This record gives sequence, structure tokens and C-alpha cells, in this order.
Amino acid sequence: MRYQFTIQPARKAGRGSVLVFAAIVSAAAASYLFAACGERNPDRAGAEETAVTTPSPVPAPPAPVSNTPQPTTAPEFYKVGRDAWRSGAFAQAESAFVQAVALDSTHVKSRLYLSRVLLETGRAEEALSHIDAAIALDSSSSEPFRLQGRAYQALGRNDDAISAFKRAIVTDSGDVWALNNLGSLYITLGRFEDALGPIARAIELEKNVAIFHNNLGTALEKTGHYTAAAEAYRGALAVEGTYGPAATNLARVEQLKEDPATPPVDLAAVVQKFRDEVATWKQ
Repeated sequence: MRYQFTIQPARKAGRGSVLVFAAIVSAAAASYLFAACGERNPDRAGAEETAVTTPSPVPAPPAPVSNTPQPTTAPEFYKVGRDAWRSGAFAQAESAFVQAVALDSTHVKSRLYLSRVLLETGRAEEALSHIDAAIALDSSSSEPFRLQGRAYQALGRNDDAISAFKRAIVTDSGDVWALNNLGSLYITLGRFEDALGPIARAIELEKNVAIFHNNLGTALEKTGHYTAAAEAYRGALAVEGTYGPAATNLARVEQLKEDPATPPVDLAAVVQKFRDEVATWKQ
């Protein structure tokens, strides 16, 4: 059976002058350079400002007054952090989540999002402490186990990562990212046959994620199923036409000749076998 999944088609600085009534009239002007540090002052058009020579300093314009109430509770800081996280402002997000946890150490969502920031900034060990705390508070969700798997993988603890991803899948068999992450880790470890089941299952549950199809294509290609791999890469591009890795992989695999002796891959059977395997993890 061929690859079976179907695809369903972001002051203008003035010059001051001083006249002195005497025998000689002189004028002087001086300037100096500001070195900007941190965020740029939006009121300053450039880095250079003319030195002030008037006897009284020119008063600075009043700071703008924000009508937005400042966060004071853990949920409010969490919302600020989440918005910053989504915009890629990791430092701001981290600060908000840290304040949320300081106000309420049991705020699980803040701990999990803080762990995401720490993972993205290369601090997996720190992330793990918050993930473990979140699991101790609430182990009913697959999310902390999935993040635990990511942290273990980043630390090179691959067996622990596999166990964490499996626990996420046992907790929620529909966690497509835990399925994909497990398959992706298997690919990293060279366990390409093992990767087929979880990734194919992720696609069965959610077809419109390009990376799932691309990862499936990689696993199929590495097991010698070049025709099915090409279909998987095309599936990724059908979801996201500008997905570069899939385009590169497709161009390569189309040049490969599949061994006629290679048995066809039945992905439906692969998925069913994987689901049966998951049932044993629950025992």
C-alpha cells in the first residue's frame, strides 16, 4: 500500500548663541555623542545631540502615562509572559513567568511556559526543575511529560526522553506533538523503523502540520521506501508550500531508485501496530 494520507489544502537642535557687549564678541558651540544602550529612546532621532549651553536646563517631556493596569497576580503575569513568548520576546516572557511563580509557586501554566523559555535559551537543566514541579502539582496532562522529554533529550538523556514521551502519549493518546517528538527522537537515534509508527499516527490525527509529513518522509527514506518518502515530502509541501526542508528532501529522494525487492509499506498497518504497542505501555 502506498503512502495513504491525504492533505487538506504570519528637536531639532538649535544653535544657541550668547552676545557679550565688550571689546571682543565671541561665540562657542560644543557637541558630544551619546552611546545608546538598551532600547532606543523613541524621542531621539539620532545618536548625536547638541550640548545645552543655556543657564537653565530644558525640561524633559513628561513620560507617557499608560492606561493599562499593571499585573499584580500570578495569572496576570502569566498572560503578560504568554503574549511576550508568542512574540518571541523571551527575556520579557521569562521575567513575567518568574514573577508569576514567585507570587504563586503552584501556578502550573507559568512553570510550564517558563520551562519553554528556558529550553529555547539552552537551559534545559533549569527547565527540568520547573517541569518536575509542575508534574508534582498536576500529572493529569500530557504537556509536562512532553516538555520533560524535550528537556531530557536536550541533556542527552535519551532513554529518559523516550520514557517521558511515552508517558505523555499514555496520558493523552491524541498528543500529536508527543507522538512526533518520539518519532523524531527515534530518527535522531537511527531507529527509523520505530519512528514510523508514532509519526504516522500523528499524521492520522492531524494532517495539516508540514513537519510531521517531512519527518515521516525521512523515516520512510531511511528504511528504503523512496516512493512513499517522496509522497510524504509532497504532503509536507501541500500543507506548507515554502517548507524548505521538504523541498530539499523531495529533490534528493526523487533521484533515488527503490530496490524492487523492498516490500511496500502499509502505513495503516504500521499505525495499528503502534496503537497496540501503546496499549502495552498502559499496563
